[in-house]
Parts: sequence; structure tokens; C-alpha cells
Amino acid sequence: MKTIYCDKCSAEITDKSDLVITAYFISVKAYHDRCYSKTLKGWETVFGGNEPINGTSGKVKAILGFVLAIMLFLGSSIYSLIGFVALYLPLMRLYAWYSIERKLE
Repeated sequence: MKTIYCDKCSAEITDKSDLVITAYFISVKAYHDRCYSKTLKGWETVFGGNEPINGTSGKVKAILGFVLAIMLFLGSSIYSLIGFVALYLPLMRLYAWYSIERKLE
């Protein structure tokens, strides 16, 4: 089992309930819950929309993004291009689960 380290304090994250995963542009970052609270006050939040993707709201947004992408793919070719953009959050959520979350289960 691979260990997961906090992006802010570099300490090991051992408990899944203490894990907060954020999508910052195209990178996925893991934080302790308390370290994420401190990060909210920084510049990353202002410019990158540093919000958690492993909580309930992140799961709901990923599901809605996937449904929207499927609907757009069924439309014309112009809408298919927008469908690829709608797949961003579901793919980031899947990547975060595969690369980080499943290792703590």
C-alpha cells in the first residue's frame, strides 16, 4: 500500500476521513482536513477554485457532468466538443479515486 502525503505539511495521511482532495487546474492535490482549511486563505483559492472533489458535492458534480456530457455527445458535432469539456470533473474525480483514495481503503 502506497502512503499518501499532505501537499501542505508533507505529513502522512492515514485516515480517509481526514483526506481532502482538490482539483487545482489539471493537478490533483491531497490535504489533511486542517491543512485544507489553512489553504483556503491562500492565493490558490482565489485563482484556481481550490474546492474539494472527494466530498458529496464533488460526487454530485461529477455525476451531473457525466450526464451532461452524454447528452451533449448525443447531439450534433458542435455539442460533442462541449461534451469533452463537461467530462473534465468526472475524469478528475475518477483519477483522484484511482490515484489517492483507493489506497486508503
